[in-house]
Amino acid sequence: MSLASRLYHGDTSFDIVGRRRLWFTISGVLVLVSLISLIVPGLNFGIDFKGGAVFRVQPERPVTEAQVRQAVGSAAEVVQVTENEPVQVIVQTEVLAQPEVARIRTELATLAGVERNQVSTENIGSKWGSTVSRKAVIALLVFLVVVTIYVSLRMEFKMAVAALVALLHDLIITCGIFALARFEVTPASVIALLTILGYSLYDTVVVFDKVRENTGALTAMSRTTYSQATNLAVNQTIMRSLNTSLASLLPILGLLLVGSYLLGAETLKDLALALFVGVAAGAYSSIFIAPPIVAMWKEKEPRYAQLRARVERLAAQGPGAERPERPQRPERPVRTGAGGTRSRRASAPAPEPEPSPELPPDNELEEAEAEPEEEAVVAQAPARRQPQKPRPTQQRRKPSGRQQSRPAKRRRR
Repeated sequence: MSLASRLYHGDTSFDIVGRRRLWFTISGVLVLVSLISLIVPGLNFGIDFKGGAVFRVQPERPVTEAQVRQAVGSAAEVVQVTENEPVQVIVQTEVLAQPEVARIRTELATLAGVERNQVSTENIGSKWGSTVSRKAVIALLVFLVVVTIYVSLRMEFKMAVAALVALLHDLIITCGIFALARFEVTPASVIALLTILGYSLYDTVVVFDKVRENTGALTAMSRTTYSQATNLAVNQTIMRSLNTSLASLLPILGLLLVGSYLLGAETLKDLALALFVGVAAGAYSSIFIAPPIVAMWKEKEPRYAQLRARVERLAAQGPGAERPERPQRPERPVRTGAGGTRSRRASAPAPEPEPSPELPPDNELEEAEAEPEEEAVVAQAPARRQPQKPRPTQQRRKPSGRQQSRPAKRRRR
């Protein structure tokens, strides 16, 4: 039997919900480092967000980045020399005055061995970047509101809050990685940040749907707590979440390695890094963050708190306390007619005959024969019905002309 099958049927289980303090500690450290990195050194916003000038030229002779920085001076913020054919030199600066722009164009033309008019210049204002940022924030807020409404209606409000916590967890860690790696925040990075929200939410909803299925049948007499049912749901869906995440990460990793480093596409590098970190963080939060938050929150409700106390009490008393033994009911005799009585249980063996005592005197024997037959039947032990011998034909009564009553017919039978 495979590991996935054993996890689904509960034969093998990882205590994920029970170790929620460990997962919360790991996530807390990652989130704290990410928040600090967002302050120091902070995000490296690209020219699309902060504005500036971009100079491009195709040199006629070999040029290095050090030569370009020496020629341009301190105004050069980003210098890139592509290795693909044709070789291109790209220089990004802050917003400059016209005399400074003319000077940099002249220096680059001299260094590259081309005419001054072959150096292209593009001025980008910060207004476009602020517009993109504002629209991205609006889209993020609308997305969060829609997700909250959908998950609340489809499942419950507490699961929606846990899903939002997992989303914020993924966004903060992704932004922290960008700040530490000093990657530029470009419009492609913003698109990637909005894309990873869908990956994270998909895994979380899949796990929550199984949690709702497992916990829907819990009652006050169940022998499983809410946390145990949630942990079973996580184990049943963990292989599906991992397979889905790996299937998404492999193409993104190929995009990150082949597209950015082998082909030299810097835009793909920003997009691929955000997607890779976001999908990996989403797979982690959907398993180790969101379900433990729901289980911890739900067990504070009186219903599930009482269920947990009952399960813990039964576990402390031992396995015998779960099902108390039922007292056996005494057997009631059933009348079978004049032949005696028999027990309700047909499979009960007949009692062994007791040794007959010595016969009493004749006068006591006559008194015993004079007692009613019903008392003798009750006093005797239950015995099997003895078949009655048929009466001889000459001893049978002749039918009379009178109609017999029903009680008389029953006695005759």
